[in-house]
Amino acid sequence: MRFGVCMPIEQAEFIAKLGFDYLEVSVVGLAEMTEAQFADFLQKNEAAPIHAEAANCMFPGSIKLTGDNVDFEAIQTYVNHAIGRLAQAGIKIGVFGSRRVPENFPREKAWEQLKTVAKILGDAGEKYGVTIALEPLRHEETNIFTMQPEALKFVKEVNHPHFKLLCDYYHLISENGTPEMVEQCGDILVHTHIANPVGRVPMTPQDTADYKAFFHALHFIGYNARMSLECPVKNPETQLPVVLEVLHRCDNE
Repeated sequence: MRFGVCMPIEQAEFIAKLGFDYLEVSVVGLAEMTEAQFADFLQKNEAAPIHAEAANCMFPGSIKLTGDNVDFEAIQTYVNHAIGRLAQAGIKIGVFGSRRVPENFPREKAWEQLKTVAKILGDAGEKYGVTIALEPLRHEETNIFTMQPEALKFVKEVNHPHFKLLCDYYHLISENGTPEMVEQCGDILVHTHIANPVGRVPMTPQDTADYKAFFHALHFIGYNARMSLECPVKNPETQLPVVLEVLHRCDNE
């Protein structure tokens, strides 16, 4: 597999020296840049020894996706702009994290609204050569798509070649998920995240988490793409080399 870190492009040289393969940046961050700021990002990304290959945080909080009076035209405009910028930067994966559905709003209606959003994303991804990956999150962060099987069912219903699935080990374990749930994803899985589920911190060999079981499930389905560390990193110089050691050890066993 190829291993990356969720960090800004300014960290590319440092991350590359440690042995990581790529960076994962923010969709919203890129979308909200001025033209001059985005041109500067493109220059830095091009000149860096490793590049931004994935981006998370698809929508700003100001864009409503479910509930009453959703403006799908505004969503379409934003998506075309955001995914277009990912393509300009050579970013191949755009992560769409679950969003909270308003309280007392019918879940079935929200499900259908999100299918419309997913198809907008998928169409833009197809136009620009970017694959969208839906990320299930723990229940503290969302009230829909908290479990891998539920997200898998949704992606299958959307049935779009550029709208696929992500598995985040931290969220999977936080919701009592299992390696078998990963295996069920098959080739619909296109991207992964990881962190120690105890405290959402960088991994170490002393952790109690069964990272090897996660890797075995990924190997079982032939997954050999990207895995990004997504968590706060207080001491990058000391913590990230250990993370990479854990990742390579699990991947090679």
